[in-house]
Amino acid sequence: MRTDLWDQFGDLVGGSPRLIATVTAHNSDGTSSLTTYDGVQMRAFGQLPLALPYNVWVRGGRLVEAAPNLPLYDLTV
Repeated sequence: MRTDLWDQFGDLVGGSPRLIATVTAHNSDGTSSLTTYDGVQMRAFGQLPLALPYNVWVRGGRLVEAAPNLPLYDLTV
């Protein structure tokens, strides 16, 4: 049994964050072209059989699953 609390916390959080992005294209090499809500363009492995454009969750450079198509707001408190 490990007693180091910081290591246990790291196991809960995981190594890479989950991002939301919009799939703008399916590429012939099995990747998808994505755009994040702040305009960053990237590619990730995987394609979902949905009509373009659609939102997805991305983690570690791979599509995880479809995300809801809801409006996003950026608020500063």
